[in-house]
Amino acid sequence: MKLNFHKSFWEAPCTTEQDLHQLLERTHRDGYQGTELFLPFFDFDAELTLAAHRQHSLNIITGIATEGSNLAEHLRSMERQVEKAMSFNPILINSHTGRDIFSLEDNLVLFEHALELEQKFDICITHETHRFRPTFSTFDTEKIVAALPELKLNLDISHWMVVHESDLNDQLARLKKIFPQVHHIHARVGFEEGPQVTNPQDPLWKSHVDNHVKLWQSVIDFAKKRNQEDFTITPEFGPFPYAHVQPQSHQPLADIWEANNFMRKHLQDRLS
Repeated sequence: MKLNFHKSFWEAPCTTEQDLHQLLERTHRDGYQGTELFLPFFDFDAELTLAAHRQHSLNIITGIATEGSNLAEHLRSMERQVEKAMSFNPILINSHTGRDIFSLEDNLVLFEHALELEQKFDICITHETHRFRPTFSTFDTEKIVAALPELKLNLDISHWMVVHESDLNDQLARLKKIFPQVHHIHARVGFEEGPQVTNPQDPLWKSHVDNHVKLWQSVIDFAKKRNQEDFTITPEFGPFPYAHVQPQSHQPLADIWEANNFMRKHLQDRLS
């Protein structure tokens, strides 16, 4: 299986066309195969973005986030954002879908509509496991995938570490029910008290990094079983408030771009 790594610009300001080209040049030079652009935070139009990515030989994953105070508003938001996301010619769309405060029934309506949009636009739409969303816990995600076994997930397992205050080794049976539906990974290392360790290169966090790699390898193994030839991973260490910072100076305790580069290299070496 070929692993394709995508670079998020979460920790890197991108406000001018020059910024965009510099970031894409660095992304290509650092060994990534594409970017992951979270459209609510990305201000450039699709035509300019596509031309810049072609110049640097990079693919695009687009990120969206449904919003609103009720089901109807989230449905309209999903329609609008998926249509916009498609203008970037993405290889997949990653969605923050629904709300943790909605009923399971309402969230299932959203997920079912996403499956319809997958068919309409002939695109893979993954739904991120994330706090604030209905996939915030293993328990709720298990209910969702049991109801919709064709649904595709993006695994950001760092959030579950916090929610359950656990390294999740006490939930392996449940994870085995969820992992077959994972089609994308956000590779950030969390711990029992937070969604991001200080620095994945610090020996202090080695056991947490190793545990995440073990779980991600399980995801890759399930993808192989469904004969998937390529798999996308986005290292996703982020800036403050995810990143720990120095008091007063507010300087990050680690270089976040380099933390993500470390994850890319580490996973390229470790995952098989």
